[in-house]
Amino acid sequence: MTISRRTVLTYGAGAASVLAAPSITRAQAAPIRLVFSHHLPIIHLGHKTTENFAKYVAEGTNGQIIVDIKPASQLFNLRTSVEALQLGTLDLCWSDLATLGNWQPQFGFLSMPFIFTDYDHVKRVLYGKVGEQVVADVQATLGIETLCLGASGFRVFLGRKEIKTAADCRGIKLRVPEIPTWVEMARALGANPTPIPAGEIYTALQTGVVDAIEVPADFIVSGKLYEVGPNSTRTHHIFTEVSMFASAKRMATLTPAHQKVIRDAAKRATQVEMWEANLKEQTEAWAELTRRTKAVSDPDVKSFRDKMAPVIENFVKKAGAKGKAYADGVIAAA
Repeated sequence: MTISRRTVLTYGAGAASVLAAPSITRAQAAPIRLVFSHHLPIIHLGHKTTENFAKYVAEGTNGQIIVDIKPASQLFNLRTSVEALQLGTLDLCWSDLATLGNWQPQFGFLSMPFIFTDYDHVKRVLYGKVGEQVVADVQATLGIETLCLGASGFRVFLGRKEIKTAADCRGIKLRVPEIPTWVEMARALGANPTPIPAGEIYTALQTGVVDAIEVPADFIVSGKLYEVGPNSTRTHHIFTEVSMFASAKRMATLTPAHQKVIRDAAKRATQVEMWEANLKEQTEAWAELTRRTKAVSDPDVKSFRDKMAPVIENFVKKAGAKGKAYADGVIAAA
């Protein structure tokens, strides 16, 4: 736009900036789009948390950053989303430290069987000294920024047959994620570990591809997996953390102000809101399973724990001093 000398003299120097503003506004109006991929069904608490996060980011940046959510493994599953973050072909995702253990074994410490006592113990670890060290380690070794560590829940069994003791797991096809500790746990129980993506669990149970699964109770309820798995067991053998991660490469392209908005939004949605909602939901989910399935609320936990010594030994061998230090930190925080 051309602004004449006559216009400036007539209406004042401010006219120049007012008349020129539309071109600047148009240039700034195009929002930055960040793709957030996750593996959870849209009725899962994690998806609602993602929506809240996206809302807080949009509000905090006045619409300059839009988070485009792709749920239920539409783009990537639990493992491939982490690979995409490292490559810089994905901006944001939900994953967990156990999955990151595929690349850096020390991060598998959080998923060692029976290492946590309760949710308060978990909170002291995630948001204490151990958590701070892990966050720095993830960025330094994998090029991934941990926006916020979060809670999913203690894991339970669901299957086609009743499981009361470790002996009941012998010979069954047990669905586990592609996580070393989970696979070793299954083998230690005498089960046949069968890694299957989360989106295929229902069909796998329905058709007998697997005999049992082990996931948090709310995941079972939200996916109606009780329809194909009539038996549940509250072992609480492993705690599952679900955390919000970002590509460090992508974050580096944003302004410091926008980075702060994203980090604050992640903490608000994950550490504060999701944590409180998760505690309530896990309790309600197990209550629902006691109505929907033949539920074993008090299994022989000792029989399971007694089988876990090889799993812990193998973890320490693979993870080295760093992994052992993390595990020792968890024990010290109990």
